[in-house]
Amino acid sequence: MTSYDGNLYLTGFMGSGKSTLAQALASALHRPCVDLDAELERHFGMPIAAVFHTRGEAAFRQQESALLRRLARRQRLVVATGGGAPVAAANRATMRASGRIIFLQADPARLRERLSAAAVAQRPLWGDPAAVQALYAARRDAYADHDLALDAVGLAVPAEVRAVLRWLLPAGGIEVVLDGRPCPVEVTVDGPDALRPLAATRRVILLTDRHVAAAHLARYRQALPAALEIIVPPGEKAKSLRHAEHVYRALLDAHVERGDLLVALGGGVVTDLGAFVAATFKRGMDFALVSTSLVGCVDAAIGGKSAVNVAGSKNQVGLFTVPRRVVLDLAALSTLPRAQLREGLVEAYKTGLALRPELAAFIESHLPPLLAGDLPAVAAVARACAEAKGEVVTVDFRERGLRRVLNLGHTYGHAVESWHHYRVSHGQSVAVGLQVAAELSRGRGLIDDALADRVLRTVRGLTRRRLDLPSAAQAWPIMLNDKKANAGRITFVLLTGLGSHACVDDVTPAELDTALGRAQR
Repeated sequence: MTSYDGNLYLTGFMGSGKSTLAQALASALHRPCVDLDAELERHFGMPIAAVFHTRGEAAFRQQESALLRRLARRQRLVVATGGGAPVAAANRATMRASGRIIFLQADPARLRERLSAAAVAQRPLWGDPAAVQALYAARRDAYADHDLALDAVGLAVPAEVRAVLRWLLPAGGIEVVLDGRPCPVEVTVDGPDALRPLAATRRVILLTDRHVAAAHLARYRQALPAALEIIVPPGEKAKSLRHAEHVYRALLDAHVERGDLLVALGGGVVTDLGAFVAATFKRGMDFALVSTSLVGCVDAAIGGKSAVNVAGSKNQVGLFTVPRRVVLDLAALSTLPRAQLREGLVEAYKTGLALRPELAAFIESHLPPLLAGDLPAVAAVARACAEAKGEVVTVDFRERGLRRVLNLGHTYGHAVESWHHYRVSHGQSVAVGLQVAAELSRGRGLIDDALADRVLRTVRGLTRRRLDLPSAAQAWPIMLNDKKANAGRITFVLLTGLGSHACVDDVTPAELDTALGRAQR
């Protein structure tokens, strides 16, 4: 699997908005932004016009090319070039060898119309329209060497950013079949647009939480303008029978019918709650899930499980469901704080360890950019996990066989969550569970020291907080009450190699305590 790790170079005539777009694009992609002209002004210690006057254009162009060559040795940059940078064929070759070129296209006359008097004063050339047109004509062939062209005047900056994201991260569908019924998964930066066909001819109910509403509801209102909105509190406590009843009452008050469509917009808590409510309201109504968290995209939103927590135990009341569609909103992933990225990466690493060695290797080799939120890398992880989980749940919808592998790290991890009364996040708890599973696997001779240490090193890189952990005696009754327990025996998923596993039900409390001791060292 791959993600786009190259640089993005923005070219265009002066005044086309390269610096502004570079900053906005770098923010969306979580990549460093470099403004070539600003860097050169710092190098020379004077404005570019003064450099041209005192040192000459040749000296400026020499330093410009040298700086481009230095930047080309780096990765994942968004670079706003100067208006004349692409004129030299060597500069274009440098950019092409290390990245892709985005051209901000606009006729100089249209650019001049939107410039302020101060901007014109900074660039005296704008006072001579004929000279400006001649300069643009001389550069036209150089500007034609690009990978993507954007309308620099007709598009506002947010629209330009969306166009680049669509180009870098093209939408793609994953075919998933649940219980014999299709459940398409759409991976896209245009989450609202993916819902339009499904919602076009019916009433829509939009369920989300306060945090997601603040960040993303405006985008979805444009696609679903008449939707009934139901807002629940954020966090694991919302995944309860009490909050499910709150949603039921809102649906009843609004006279919602089975033929209407419920859209659950949010992370794993909201999509779990929404699927549970939709599947039980009036014996079942159509619903779609839109995942805005990495945990949801790599795991929670895919596969048809729905549940609420009861009596301090996770996912104790629920059922298997089949959404009409699952949308993985890649644009939302660019807004996640680092802590939530870590949560999702733990679940993604679990999937790689259990099913996709190349995914595990990608996470290990891309850990710094992933933790920084680099959107192409995060999107690659989300897509790979969705594909892997989609294959598993298509084969084993009701978790009677292969699907159990996805519980790697979850047996003890759920006990950690419950023991802490859900004040510790799911991702942190699963991270501990993965360490314990690796040590149990090592202790039984199922994996060698190299793989066990590799798992521990990566998981520790994904987590920053050390937790107080329940002993085997404290965790055992919690795990016995877990839905994965069978005939009074606790099932653990262990590794037998990278990408292979075994399910066992004979782990003893003493063995678990030994693994805990090793995992905490």
